This record gives sequence, structure tokens and C-alpha cells, in this order.
Amino acid sequence: MTRCFRFLLRFSLINLAIFAAAAAVIVGGAFVTDVPSGNTNLFSTYFDGFPALSLFILFMMAFSMTSTLTLALNFGATRKALFVALQGVLAIYAVGGWAISALFSLVPVWFGWPREGAATVLMLNTSPAFLAAAAAAAVLGVLSGVMMIRSRVIGSMVIILAMLLMMAGTFWLVITGGTFSGGMWGDLPWLLPLVLGLAAVAADAFLYRYLKGYVVR
Repeated sequence: MTRCFRFLLRFSLINLAIFAAAAAVIVGGAFVTDVPSGNTNLFSTYFDGFPALSLFILFMMAFSMTSTLTLALNFGATRKALFVALQGVLAIYAVGGWAISALFSLVPVWFGWPREGAATVLMLNTSPAFLAAAAAAAVLGVLSGVMMIRSRVIGSMVIILAMLLMMAGTFWLVITGGTFSGGMWGDLPWLLPLVLGLAAVAADAFLYRYLKGYVVR
């Protein structure tokens, strides 16, 4: 299991490094194009929408692990060891993505950028609720990837469902500020994360059953 984890971790760290580089490019581009002063351009769009963009990046990184999982099985990894190692890697994805996003969100605070609206949205990346959303995005990403191998139709349906769930997660973060209370929203701040969490657990359970019977071609 340890060898399997190290094998998966090698590729995961590369993906997280790319994630960090993308965040650095957005921050650098925003600074160079004078976004802090209110200039509106492509970088300002990415800058303001980074919570949603972060979840999408995590989803795509996990989605790309499909070929790595197949390669691990070809090298002799057992399905149980692979699933356990995968849980560790998904946790690293979630925590690593959350840490990168949190650092990104603190940039306007550290440098005193006068973009109050953007700063408010960006601070969602530092909340524990965002960490939960990031974990769900990673699990759904892997599930979407393996289902695309099985059937493009089923895989596409899973991807659409995953995107809808991530949109719901982003909506939850925005209306609640990353907490579990939303005032006029009633029970919605509780129901959205509950649905997202149950979907992630169901996806992980299905992933276990799928990997258990997966045949390498």
C-alpha cells in the first residue's frame, strides 16, 4: 500500500504544482494589468471567480488520475491497496488545493488591494467549508474519470451531475460565507452541503466497488 501511495503521490504533486503555478499566473497577471485599481479584464474575471475555478481545477486533476490508476494496476498493485492509497491522495488533493486557494485569497489582504467585493468572495477559500467542497470535487473527479472509460454516455452523465453538484457547492459558499447559517435562506445552508457530502460518500463507495471488479485491458 505504501508503494502504491508513493506511486500515485508522484503524479499528484506535479498536478498540485501546476495548480500553484496557475494561481501565481492569475495573481501576477492581475497585478500587471492593474486589476487591484478596478481594471476589468480576463485576469479580473479569474481573480474574482477563483473559488469556483479552484473546485474545477481540483476536479480535473482528479479526473486525470484515471490513466495513473490503470498504470498502477498494470504494475501489480492490488485493488484494495490502490483504493486505500487513492483515499490518501484525494485527501492531499483537497488539503493542498485548499492551502493554495487560501494563500491566493490572502493576497488582497496582505497587499491592501482595494477590491472589497472580490476580497469577500475570495475569503471563502479560507473557510473549512471550502475544504469539504474541495474533497467532494476530488472524489467526483476520479469517479467521472473511471466512468468515462467504462462508457462515454454514462461518464458524460456523471460529469454533468458532478458539475451541477459543484455549482451547488459554490452557491452554498457564496450565500453562507462558508458557514452553516444563511439567514433568509432557511434550511438551504444545511441541505446543500448535506447533499454534496452524501454524493461524495456515494461516489467513493461506488468507486470502491468499481475498482474491486476493474479489469485491466
